[in-house]
Amino acid sequence: MEIKENMIVGYLLDTYPETLDIFLKFGFTPLKDPVLRKTMPYKLTIKQAGKIHDIDIDNLIRSLNNVTEGFEP
Repeated sequence: MEIKENMIVGYLLDTYPETLDIFLKFGFTPLKDPVLRKTMPYKLTIKQAGKIHDIDIDNLIRSLNNVTEGFEP
């Protein structure tokens, strides 16, 4: 599955737990907290979260796709 900017962060983390490290690397530090990880990311798309953290969305999406390449949910 190709990851796109309109995907919900929480559902992506559920489907591909290995993406957590990528989000943390890009500065999504609230995701370190398991309680926040169960609520907050279900309200945000990758694009919205990227804007909040002032992140290059294209680079983030590329990194997420690289880490999930070859894995099927």
